[in-house]
Amino acid sequence: MKMNSKFFGLGAKLALCFVAVLGTLTSCYEKEDIKTVIDTTPKTVTYTISGSVYNYTSLAGINGASVVLTKADTEKATTVTKDGGQFAITLSGLTDADRGDYTLTVKAEGYKDRKTNVTIFFEKADNQTIVTHMDFALKSNEIQGEKVEIVAGKEDQTETFQGVDSEGKPSQDKVFVPANLFPDGEVKTITLIREGQEEEIENDAVRVWEGKPDGTTFDKPLVFTFTDKPGQDLKVYYEVNGIWTLAEKDAQITEENGVYTAKVNHFSRFKFSATAYDYYTISAGDAVMTTGFTKDITLAYHNSLNVAKEFPFEVKGFAGGAIFEKSLDEVFADCPIKDEAINYMENYLNGIYSELPGSEYKVVDFNTEILVPAHNDLLGVGVTQTLKNVSYTMTIGGTNYVVKVIQVEQYTFSTEGFVTDYTHGHGHGHGEDLNAGGGIIDFE
Repeated sequence: MKMNSKFFGLGAKLALCFVAVLGTLTSCYEKEDIKTVIDTTPKTVTYTISGSVYNYTSLAGINGASVVLTKADTEKATTVTKDGGQFAITLSGLTDADRGDYTLTVKAEGYKDRKTNVTIFFEKADNQTIVTHMDFALKSNEIQGEKVEIVAGKEDQTETFQGVDSEGKPSQDKVFVPANLFPDGEVKTITLIREGQEEEIENDAVRVWEGKPDGTTFDKPLVFTFTDKPGQDLKVYYEVNGIWTLAEKDAQITEENGVYTAKVNHFSRFKFSATAYDYYTISAGDAVMTTGFTKDITLAYHNSLNVAKEFPFEVKGFAGGAIFEKSLDEVFADCPIKDEAINYMENYLNGIYSELPGSEYKVVDFNTEILVPAHNDLLGVGVTQTLKNVSYTMTIGGTNYVVKVIQVEQYTFSTEGFVTDYTHGHGHGHGEDLNAGGGIIDFE
């Protein structure tokens, strides 16, 4: 695999800056005067989220939609879309304390709201600017279909809905509403809407329903009975923040001779769909460790002391983080639910990685040190980069979509073959450590 980071070029060069510190030896130890310079200038980050809001069906941009960024229910920034649904939200002056999870909410008149989690992450505030892009497809909240209001109380009742099945044949759906649906025998009015066949086809489902009030939960499930093409392995899905999610309870729908029975235990928008479109089951493969590269770096460090000496140095320009072997857009290019699949995969990976993998590694700097024995010269160091490779497989419509993530796991430094005893067995005496300071390794 070709690495995109400039760290991997054969033209990488090494610049070592050594600070000579002269001192007076006492016994076998050396005292050094250390001067520390502390930069107290505040370091901050500017973080921008840009993107577009568009109609799910027509793909036309939606102007006037509100975009609000919150953290722990506190509004941090807001804007309104314009110029064909475009928006940009910028947070300035962020410090390390501002890292964490945020919520981005998109609302537009006549459309269903969309919410998504946004993780703002950076290694360390250092006056940098970070830009990320997000697009939102909003669905109309004007639902076509049969609507029935039900007063749920202390008696069992059954409601019948007229419609067509997944093959366009006339059908009757029955909804059994058990007595004592709510705690303490409370009586409430609930609304059920069976959406029209156009919406059902759009969502690859045999039935799509809307239950109101949204978020209502029941002590006992509502039982749906309907006829459709026999032999389908159907399950219950709920729409959560615009994403179809497999039900955590009573997901499986039973069937006998083309008569299906499904249970629903709370209200939102929900559907009965074949497992061929079980979008949200992702399996992770075993992590495979590989070597990204090995490289020998020439050094020149002389330890004239009678004790081992730590040689500290700062490494600049190393590659870090994680990348996709292929972008999600490439992996899901032929997927029938491309946008939904990418959205779910991103949310899934955000729960695993501190930052969503990208197309290029990020550049990281860190400090390390090597212990050099007494009366030895350090002539170089061997650097090995270790990568962790993990594949995530999502099956949609019988097709496997494999997302491969490559993460920089660690760097190891070896002095084997690079340390020599310059006394050649002639004993030792007191002397000066000619290179008492540290150095900088800068990869370009």
